[in-house]
Amino acid sequence: MADELRSHNVMRGTAEYVLQIGYVHGDVTVHLPPAADPVERAAWALARSIRTQWSAELNAWDLASAEPLAVRWRADWPELGGGGPGGQMARMADVFLGLGHRRLVVLGDPGAGKSTLAVLLALELAERCLTARHASRDGGGGGVRPPVPVVLTLESWDPSREHFRGWLARRIAEDHPGLPRVDGAHPAARLVQDGLVLPVLDGLDELPAHRRSLAVREIDRALGEKDALVLTSRTREYRAGEEAGASVARAAVIEAQPVGLQDATAYLLRSAAPQVRRSWKLMLDAVDQEPEGPVARALTSPLMIWLARRGFQAPPADPLELVRRPFPSREAVERYLLDLIIPAVFTQQPHSPDRLHAPSQWNPGRSRHWLAHLARHLTGRRTTEFAWWDLHRTPVVRVMLLPALALVCLALSQVAAVTRDWFVSSQTGDFMAGWGLELALTNGLVHAMAVWIAVDLWFGFRLGQPRRRANPFRIGAALRSAGRAASLGRGLKASAVVALPAALFSTMVMGAYDARPYVVMVVCSVVLAPLVMVTIAAPSDTEDASTPDEVLGSERTAAWLSVGTVAVLIGVGQGAFGWYVYASVGTTLARGVTAWFGAAAMLLLMSLWSRWLLAKGCLAIAGRVPWSLMEFLRDAHHGGLLQRSGGVYRFRHLRLQEHLSGTERGDAPAAPPYPHDALPHPRDARPSPYLRPPGSAAASAPLPRFRDALAELERSPLGSLKGWTVHADAHGFSAEGRSRRLSLAHWPVMLFLAVMVFIRSGVQGNWLVAAGASLAMCGFGVLIMLVHWLLPPQTQALRLTPAHIEFRMGRHRGRLAWSDVQLVAVRKLIHRKRDTKVYALHVLPRPGAPVPARYFRGGDGWFFVLPLSTSATVPVDLAAGLRDFAGTRWQEPPDFCVPQGGQGTVHIHNEVSGQARTEGVIQAGQVHGDVTFGQEGDNRGHMTQGD
Repeated sequence: MADELRSHNVMRGTAEYVLQIGYVHGDVTVHLPPAADPVERAAWALARSIRTQWSAELNAWDLASAEPLAVRWRADWPELGGGGPGGQMARMADVFLGLGHRRLVVLGDPGAGKSTLAVLLALELAERCLTARHASRDGGGGGVRPPVPVVLTLESWDPSREHFRGWLARRIAEDHPGLPRVDGAHPAARLVQDGLVLPVLDGLDELPAHRRSLAVREIDRALGEKDALVLTSRTREYRAGEEAGASVARAAVIEAQPVGLQDATAYLLRSAAPQVRRSWKLMLDAVDQEPEGPVARALTSPLMIWLARRGFQAPPADPLELVRRPFPSREAVERYLLDLIIPAVFTQQPHSPDRLHAPSQWNPGRSRHWLAHLARHLTGRRTTEFAWWDLHRTPVVRVMLLPALALVCLALSQVAAVTRDWFVSSQTGDFMAGWGLELALTNGLVHAMAVWIAVDLWFGFRLGQPRRRANPFRIGAALRSAGRAASLGRGLKASAVVALPAALFSTMVMGAYDARPYVVMVVCSVVLAPLVMVTIAAPSDTEDASTPDEVLGSERTAAWLSVGTVAVLIGVGQGAFGWYVYASVGTTLARGVTAWFGAAAMLLLMSLWSRWLLAKGCLAIAGRVPWSLMEFLRDAHHGGLLQRSGGVYRFRHLRLQEHLSGTERGDAPAAPPYPHDALPHPRDARPSPYLRPPGSAAASAPLPRFRDALAELERSPLGSLKGWTVHADAHGFSAEGRSRRLSLAHWPVMLFLAVMVFIRSGVQGNWLVAAGASLAMCGFGVLIMLVHWLLPPQTQALRLTPAHIEFRMGRHRGRLAWSDVQLVAVRKLIHRKRDTKVYALHVLPRPGAPVPARYFRGGDGWFFVLPLSTSATVPVDLAAGLRDFAGTRWQEPPDFCVPQGGQGTVHIHNEVSGQARTEGVIQAGQVHGDVTFGQEGDNRGHMTQGD
């Protein structure tokens, strides 16, 4: 009977809960699958976050639900065929994963769909990562586990001072701070080290020319044998870098082909709304009659097809305008479509009910004006990423910053003065009562300043870079996050900022009649306030990527929490004097509230959120941005004009930013009028600000910026500098001189302290003290520079021979054989882990080769041999010596501009030496003076001169 009642239940698979109903007699055995490896668990969490982030971006780009557009690609890998991978991402992912070296370079003209292809491939690979995880959990093999794709832009990477792997790990840690820990640390570095991350790098061509080739070289050097990579770039810029020796080795290359007119017509008709489909049919029929016309040529670009579809999506926009208007060129059609997209995005239409933030009704004309200012701001800073915390760096805000800060301090000082006068009058004119409030206000400002500096030291001066904050109400998790973000050295420095003054103060009041108020003040202001502030400033543990709205919201929450907790603790410490000394509730409250007011003013005014409000207010008053700027950017993102990446906004396409900022390349043809083997140098990829033909529209443009003029000066030969001796011949190059030291690294700290001192004295109403103290801080910074300048000049020497490189800095010497040197380049000088704000000539020894003394260590395995200047420039005679003796090891900065001569005339000296692989040499532009052209042997060459 017992055997008949016995049951045997077996459950295989994945389930969150398993229920056994009835009476259980005997043992219950549960066989659980083995726990996942912590590194794999972190990789799966990263893949899930990537899928969520970029699926939302595709929805914003209106690509998730749109009809697919057939884009054809030309590939050099086998078995891809002639069809385009649009709609065949699974097949393309199979081919990519089957490559011997998983390296892919995606090329194409502007607007050819490179970024879209990269994102679609990343989503496909992320989905496969998650599928492989589920298969492994269910007991299956899971097949090939692809690396986790991480889509990044190269804008935030400075290859001259940070290794590619270090930058990649840092960006993953910043964008996804809450990934599961591995051995108590963030797994980003481990994921990169184990090759579990596939960097998908978008927009190589958006980098300045002087960084583009260096970035490609550093990426190629950092890639291991089995490391994967996807890189997108415009064809012209990448091919130019290839000719300069900057390319990704063993990488498959696919290049977008123009969209056929039939494919574009079919796509536009399929995706057209019913109310405008007839107009589309009439317009496309007219375009078919002129297949070489400007409209037909413009509609070969996926970007222009998307602009046309969105721009003419609904009335009153009429597609027939494309055939009614007499467009003189393809570029005119493209500019018309770029102008059309903004009114199409900002329409007076009802929003979807599932939208958390309902879009506002923005005026299209004003919207274009605001976006144009944003584009000019980014172009002026030579970047494509808009970070809201850098908005105060615009020239308008910098001019208005000090007056605006003075007005805020004036308003706060008036509030403090009125409160003090009211309290003194209520105390029958007691002078000591007013003096006590003045002392409490000063102590509140000073203590808040000390707490801010201590926390800034704790996080390594990172409070100027926002991040999503941890939940401060989860004290344990927030403290663990803060502990992981610090180091022992920074922790000791931060503790010294608040502990040493407190110890000195305690020693001075040790013999006081009643030590209780001082004990309360030390506990509240020195112990509890910094601890709470560290908890508030701790980075978040969330896995998902941060968005600009979330980062700004975290900063706003952190600012108000510091006012409600840290400032309150400082106020309690000051109010203790009123309670224990005067035994008066009124005095206690008055001193506590006054100290809280001073601490709150300091904490708020030093927060990034207040800088954002100040910058946004100044620009809104000037009419440059709307008052609800973040809401406007959010609506522009949902409309497909902007994209989000790592807490910043950027224009979805560089062409749109160039169009709005007025820096388009004019009516130049989209494809170069010469073969790829005759592409120009990378510095010619963008028009130079120094070479403008007379009478052109750019002739009336403003003069080059001070930084550019300074760079031209720093390219002067070393031999022309005072105190330098240069000798160059066929046997070697030597340069020796005595250089004075110019210290610049202290200025960020000095300006930070000057602003703090101004706020402290300004809130008290002591304007003379505020101005004097701020000027004193700046004067102290100048004094530090002067002291370094007056020190005995340091002897510097560099010698290049065919066999070795020899260098000397003061009493430190070094020597390396060329056989032991891998690369020579100009990089940011990081000396003893400090950014010196200057550039220097560096060498990279080969693995296993002897290295110079520790004094010359510059970071990432590089060693500096000669400090140069404040920009990535090289004196012309030194560059010539490096070309002669370093050979291919020398990575010459590709942005060498033509030096300017006297009386505003540009003197050009171009040489072509060796055998030119072209049938002719072309000198473009207006030539003033003699042109000399000679050949060895027969004189079959010719020169073409054009305006």
